Amino acid sequence: MTESEVCLRLFLGWLDAAQGRRFEIESSAALPREGLAATTADAGIRIAAEVQPLLDPSSTEPWLAARRHLEEELAASLPGACALWLPAGADLPFAPDETRRFVELVRTTAAPLAPGERADVPFPITLYLRKTSDEGGLVSVTGGLNPHWARFTERVRGTYDLDSTRLHRLQEGEEYLESLIDTITAEAARLSPGQWVEIETVDAWSVQRLADGEGFAIIGRPPEETADMGLAVRRNFRRLLADAAPRLREARADLRALIAIGHYARMESEGATTALRGYDPALYAGLDFICLASDGLIKPLVQSPVTRAG
Repeated sequence: MTESEVCLRLFLGWLDAAQGRRFEIESSAALPREGLAATTADAGIRIAAEVQPLLDPSSTEPWLAARRHLEEELAASLPGACALWLPAGADLPFAPDETRRFVELVRTTAAPLAPGERADVPFPITLYLRKTSDEGGLVSVTGGLNPHWARFTERVRGTYDLDSTRLHRLQEGEEYLESLIDTITAEAARLSPGQWVEIETVDAWSVQRLADGEGFAIIGRPPEETADMGLAVRRNFRRLLADAAPRLREARADLRALIAIGHYARMESEGATTALRGYDPALYAGLDFICLASDGLIKPLVQSPVTRAG
């Protein structure tokens, strides 16, 4: 199962729930750049859809080989169809011991999921906190906790460096973040200048069981390819719309949909909505749906009035 197939099935599941229908795939065909074209139907309504990634396909063969190996191992031990979403910046394991632990943790998390359910895979990681001075009240943060640096600064005395580069996706819920901040500030109070401490936590990646299909898909890109996505997304999204919209407009269908695959830590951090606002609507005229698939979810960016659930 490819990432495009996963995202098509997510879109159909979202559409089924929104429209109270059951759309089935009639036909599908591969497109360049790991894309997918498909026709689906329900009760005489036919939808022409294309699924395309917002980032260019990876050409990093060692990473691709590692992904294929992990997908094969996980598919062999998990029935049905499952997908694991890598947050931007996260990497796959390569060492044998790390690979075994990775596979076991994903398998353990995914096995009890019912079709349509998703969960966080809690990969153990370490944060590093160092005190540099008794003066001031500042925590300089690198990595996944950087957006929350102000919440540390309000609660410490002295100057600190916090390395959270191994943290790419926080577990869901404000309670978890607040608990982690409590732990970090408590450890900070015990340090003297020049001392540092390790803080154990988890990097939470989304895994989900799909309602249909077979196989396991890991959806993501190598860390170096997601380092600065903003410009790439704006450029590629425009090109995807220019390429796909004419094909979809010509399709023999009642509705037309473009599903873009994004690689974000969470849907609320996506940049596709902002990119789309900068384009001339004529670029995507005639499309009934433009949706973003990311982190196991579907977000409609454009939805024609006739298709909205009432």
